[in-house]
Amino acid sequence: MPLRKTTLLLLLVIAFAVLPAQATAGQKPNFALKDGERVVFYGDSITEQRLYTTYVEHYVLTRYPERRVKFINTGWGGDKVTGNECVPCAGVGGLARIERDVIAYRPTVVTLLFGMNDGRYRTFDPATLKAYEDGLSAIIREIKTKTRARIYVMTPTAYDGAHSPPWSQNDLYNDVLDRYSEAAKQIAAREGLTVIDLHSVTAEALRRAKQKKSDYTFLPDGVHPVEDGQLIMAAEILRAWGAGGTEINERASNGQNGSARLNISAPLPWPSPLPSDTIREVRPEVVDPGKITLKLAGLSSGDYSVSVDGAIAGEYTAEQLGAGIAIGSEKASDASRSVAALIRRRADLFFMRWRQIQVPLEKDYPSTARAISSIDAVIEDMTARARALSKPRSYEVVVTRVR
Repeated sequence: MPLRKTTLLLLLVIAFAVLPAQATAGQKPNFALKDGERVVFYGDSITEQRLYTTYVEHYVLTRYPERRVKFINTGWGGDKVTGNECVPCAGVGGLARIERDVIAYRPTVVTLLFGMNDGRYRTFDPATLKAYEDGLSAIIREIKTKTRARIYVMTPTAYDGAHSPPWSQNDLYNDVLDRYSEAAKQIAAREGLTVIDLHSVTAEALRRAKQKKSDYTFLPDGVHPVEDGQLIMAAEILRAWGAGGTEINERASNGQNGSARLNISAPLPWPSPLPSDTIREVRPEVVDPGKITLKLAGLSSGDYSVSVDGAIAGEYTAEQLGAGIAIGSEKASDASRSVAALIRRRADLFFMRWRQIQVPLEKDYPSTARAISSIDAVIEDMTARARALSKPRSYEVVVTRVR
């Protein structure tokens, strides 16, 4: 039960202890992305959406702002591994554009997300699957031959037959994607590459969510995940890269029975946006990479009210505080949302520079290179600003004994 403000202030005056500023932030040092990495997200329209990719970037920037990691998204709507049947998309397929859209960036990490379009939204056909297998294998060979990048093969995400798009001829297309997912796993195993199984996690989350709420979907057109689905994807990628929550360990002074105030340094909250209540219920681990946990030892037995950045967070026993509680604040969330918006703005600017200037103009107009260079300078400025805003912040935590 929240305390009245006057009661809280009185307790702070009567008994107040300043805890030593020695919080230990438990970031995992073996996180896959190191300083200087260049990450290319390569795929179709699900990558072009610039959602899971910016969510991953947001995590890395707020957890490891000192690591200068460059993120490049070259997802192209309608792409299959060796073609593109979407006339408005004007694409050529992943293999045909790989030199310009992957190799030229000298990546150290490449993620591959193809397969959704490769089954052509029809019933299963062995020859069509063979074309996918050959094309994905050829893409991997090109990257291996021409770069030293670590390659992550990602299985295609789920399909919702209850929301089939007009271009689909198969409401059971997810069953077809099951086979494409298995094929991707087999190719990765043969090539000695890591698989990030987005198909299984998105399909299972969707199944569980529909059990809770029959009309729920994160695939309103059957194909393209909106925020909930893209957060599941981002969390699975981060898990594969060794991401984990942040743990802060503190100790109260001399088993103090009264109140304590401490300022702890911790990252900004992640993710932004938050998943829906439905997804948090059926897949709570989606927020695990961004958890900030405070463990406060040394308190005498009893009940304590905790506030963070001036807002009541809840009441906890000394034992619960010792085991660890999740912390965050609206002030910190506001700052995190600002960073997320800036990351998206940078990603949108790169997309414009790539698709609207570089691709259609560079062969015919020599001055295109100067235009690209100027835009890249703005992108670098935006990246530097986002990095500066992503540094750990100080959370003011007040712990007050109530019983």
